[in-house]
Amino acid sequence: MKSAIYEKVGVKIVYGALVHKGTHEGPCRIGDKKSLSLENERKLAKEDFSNFVKEVERNINKEYAELLEPVYIEYFEDFIIKESEFKKLEKDLENVDLFLLKGRIPGIERYKKPVCMIGKGVTNVDVSAYMRSRGFEGYAIFDFNHLNDLIYLLKVRKSIKKTKILRISGGEEIPWGVVSSIYDFEKIKDKYGTEVKTILFDEFFGEMEEIEKKETEEAEKIYSKLVKEAVKVHMKKEDIIGSIYFYLTARSLMGKFNCNAFTCSCFELCSTQIPEKKKFTPCLTHTLLKDEGFPSSCEEDISVLLAMAILMYLSKKSSYMGNPYVVDKNILRIIHDVPGIKMKGLDKEPLQYEIRNFTVAGWGVNIRYDFSQDKGEKVTLARFDPLGEKILVVKGEILKGLNFNEIGCSLGVEIKVSDAMEYFNKAGDFGHHLAMVYGDYTEKIKKLARLMDFEVVEV
Repeated sequence: MKSAIYEKVGVKIVYGALVHKGTHEGPCRIGDKKSLSLENERKLAKEDFSNFVKEVERNINKEYAELLEPVYIEYFEDFIIKESEFKKLEKDLENVDLFLLKGRIPGIERYKKPVCMIGKGVTNVDVSAYMRSRGFEGYAIFDFNHLNDLIYLLKVRKSIKKTKILRISGGEEIPWGVVSSIYDFEKIKDKYGTEVKTILFDEFFGEMEEIEKKETEEAEKIYSKLVKEAVKVHMKKEDIIGSIYFYLTARSLMGKFNCNAFTCSCFELCSTQIPEKKKFTPCLTHTLLKDEGFPSSCEEDISVLLAMAILMYLSKKSSYMGNPYVVDKNILRIIHDVPGIKMKGLDKEPLQYEIRNFTVAGWGVNIRYDFSQDKGEKVTLARFDPLGEKILVVKGEILKGLNFNEIGCSLGVEIKVSDAMEYFNKAGDFGHHLAMVYGDYTEKIKKLARLMDFEVVEV
């Protein structure tokens, strides 16, 4: 099971060499017979091709890009590329996410792949306009910094396309607690490539019965690690282990159905009384999955999950989510028991946390993180509308943490925003629950929106 956060953009360098059979001069070329000869033009083109490949290899961001085998394509002054030359591109075509051109490649649009070209504003903007006017993706790139910015955004788009959500449901069409969740799963598959696989409680808990028999050793390892790394533990082992088995079941079924994101009902699940019988809540699962790079949302909320995926893929950080409350004219309060331990970065040291019970009876694991220690830190909050066409983006600054020592779904953070009532009025088109990551990703979301064709509503 692989997190989509680590997807890379397959970049294929394609060098277009226009060479001439004759040595004539004219309005498009001047020179002596030697410099204009086919042999000399071909020699210079191949040298330039080699140098360009080396330049790209030095400057491209390999964290987000995978360089495929470069291709040299040659054609004559009839400006027609032979099929034998195009065949060179088809060896690894399924892995190509972006053609990086040096020189014109007439007919490259046949592959319906994004095309970009680096330049100062002549050929590259010409080719870009040609592609766009015909319904294809064309990008005029100024330099390698610009190229790497594009690849970064294409990487996030690809990650969203490769996201498949495992949804655990009681059979409801929409969740009782979040009727504003995205409900047309075929639409978001067509628009973004994101899939949703729904399984019912019977199948999930049938799997959990097997996990409880087979995975006792793995459950013990996870328990030991959680307890060892916690600053303080307020629970007994027997009240913790059920939540670990729930997590292992989610992981198992995500692997079985090739999923890399997760959501589970809450109110509907609670009403079955299975959580009380097995002594678990889903909260720990959401925390652990996000810390592994897998977006995971409460209450079957696909709207917040899609926004969370974008935030996580942009930032490479675990996330938080919760119910937003307007406290004052420029203060929002977010409440939910699902902080990430890797909210400062998946490759960073885990944050300090405590383990506390959710229920009065003592079971159901909550990870407790004190947001007060991050006062002044910038955050970005986001949510998609029920149609999956618009994203609400709120940037703010942490003021303090809330309810660190409380039980129930109570952990929170207060955030200073520019205008909480503006958020409130716009939220009527989006619903509740906001995903949150550390850092200001507003501008990156706006750029991504142009690539993915969704609207940004900003507060």
